[in-house]
Amino acid sequence: MNSLWIKKNTEGNAWLTSRSPIPILADEAVQRLTDIDNVKGAYHGINIKLMKSGGMYEAHQMILKARSYGMKVMIGCMSETSIATQAGLALAPLCDWVDLDGPFLTKNNPFEQPAFEKGRYLLKDLPGLGLKGLSPNLFRP
Repeated sequence: MNSLWIKKNTEGNAWLTSRSPIPILADEAVQRLTDIDNVKGAYHGINIKLMKSGGMYEAHQMILKARSYGMKVMIGCMSETSIATQAGLALAPLCDWVDLDGPFLTKNNPFEQPAFEKGRYLLKDLPGLGLKGLSPNLFRP
């Protein structure tokens, strides 16, 4: 109940945001492009998750809209495989913060674990999302 109150209490969030020196981001309150209009002025920025936004195109549109309102942008994820986080990395240069740790929290990631060093992904010079094929053991018990 309390998280629902916070999610839907735009006026209360706007009051808190206007007084906070720490950026407050809309997380669950913004999942799709049309949600951004409802939180304008209530948060310093938004957290975009590709699995909830509808994909890369809509996430890009969300970034553009948030920026047009002067909002900060974070791209995040849930427990996701490398393919989902690599897609998020394609949008990361447009964001203020990146939290794409999904493949490191996913036990059954069928793709090669992304290279990560000193807090940064090391991207490969491969086409598309830079992923290699599925593990030959993917469908074995």
